[in-house]
Amino acid sequence: MRDCRKHYQSPLARPYSRRPDPAEAVFISKKDMKALPLLVSPKASMPKISVVVSCYNKSETIGGCVISVLQQDVGEFETIVVDDGSTDGSLQILTDLAFKNSLKLIAGDHRGISSTKNRGFAVSNGEIVLFLDGDCVLEKWSLKELAKSFDGGAVDCVGGEVRAANSSRSIARAVEIMQNDIERKWPFGANVAYSRKALLKAGLFDERMTAGEDAELYLRARKLGFKSIINGKVVARTNNPDNLVSFFCQRLNWGKGFRQLTERHPETFTTKIKRCFLWILVMLLSPLVAMIDIQFTWAFPALAAYNLLRFTPGTIAFYRRTRDRKHCIIIPFLRFVNALAYFLGWIYWYAIELAGRAKALEPFLPEPAGDNPFPVDLPT
Repeated sequence: MRDCRKHYQSPLARPYSRRPDPAEAVFISKKDMKALPLLVSPKASMPKISVVVSCYNKSETIGGCVISVLQQDVGEFETIVVDDGSTDGSLQILTDLAFKNSLKLIAGDHRGISSTKNRGFAVSNGEIVLFLDGDCVLEKWSLKELAKSFDGGAVDCVGGEVRAANSSRSIARAVEIMQNDIERKWPFGANVAYSRKALLKAGLFDERMTAGEDAELYLRARKLGFKSIINGKVVARTNNPDNLVSFFCQRLNWGKGFRQLTERHPETFTTKIKRCFLWILVMLLSPLVAMIDIQFTWAFPALAAYNLLRFTPGTIAFYRRTRDRKHCIIIPFLRFVNALAYFLGWIYWYAIELAGRAKALEPFLPEPAGDNPFPVDLPT
């Protein structure tokens, strides 16, 4: 990564009198939201788009992410990178990039992804704000497509696609299909843009949430009447989980956030999801029944097979469109693992709340504007 940067010359590069030090990056606190970072190359006019890149220990990917933003073929835009207390050298890489290119760099103590995004928004100037994770690479035409989506003011939220950079790996490709090609009704937090007015009215990202802050903000915005679309031409690429352990751990963390999401927006805990969780609970308890009565040893494999088959219909529909037999065999199993991890994460965070180690979140009161925008099934 560092060798590549030595040869990279951005068209936005401009000289500095001295090389800044990582310690000089400014932390934007809630008490001083108007403070400007030192590592800034200001633009002459207000940009139409602000790109806020979140970084926490992304040394292997953050350089490519920022360069992909700087190379976008679009009019006025600004790049803001927020380092959330990285300890792996990410900040030094960002300092080098800020020395050569037009971007704002903000750094501070580790406070979580919601705070990172909010700090970036605090110093942004664009009418449109795109939030991009630091392990994503934005495809070259994406900002131009994003600007088109907001033309006319009909929508205030545009979700892009997050494709797999490692799609040659079977599990990574199957995850990509699950997240993009099987029905999607909400945007990815790793690649989503809002109008400034929507963010100001909705109240930014909830810093109390451990995960799922992107879906929570989206639901708040929808309930306040803001419209959204998914634009498949706004594309970011990242390395998806490529083995079952990393996939399970990712979804387990998302399950914790889903518990908080159901507190803020109770309608997301749909009857279908409750039924899914109930069948998983019965499956997990069935070995205890078999220990009491050996005649019930069949219960666990039978219930596991039933839970697996529940996720087959959507995959069959995808197969009819694509004839992709290889990944269609994997997807039902991954969706089952997804549901299991969500359930365990949900239960874990509920137990944390019952133990008094975390507080339950209050519901967001406004009634949904129209139909519930959240899917009836678990997020994938």
